[in-house]
Amino acid sequence: MQDTKGKVIFSLLAAATAGIVTGLLLAPETGEETRAGLKKSAGKFSDDLNKLFKDGLSRLSSLKEQAPASAEQQSDRSAADSLLGSINTPGGFTEPALGSADDFDSDYDGSGGDARHSAGYGKGL
Repeated sequence: MQDTKGKVIFSLLAAATAGIVTGLLLAPETGEETRAGLKKSAGKFSDDLNKLFKDGLSRLSSLKEQAPASAEQQSDRSAADSLLGSINTPGGFTEPALGSADDFDSDYDGSGGDARHSAGYGKGL
């Protein structure tokens, strides 16, 4: 099945353009009056859009001023940074005391007598 979305969208845009052109040509107003109306509408739209943009900027700046980082957030952030720094440095991170890494078997569920879970399994390799 071919992708016809592009053709449909193009057809809709072409039909809308043809409708607009036909409407302008058959309008009861003169070309000068139509252009003046279009210019006025575009100016109003531009003013409205500019006002919305300025309102959005003012809201954004007020949100920035209202939400400074609290001391608790700063201390949490510095603690996280120091933890990450200690992990990234060689020898900075220590494993929990669960016994030696050779004794620990992460997939052992505590049941059964499977030889894989004996203390000496795999050490001869």
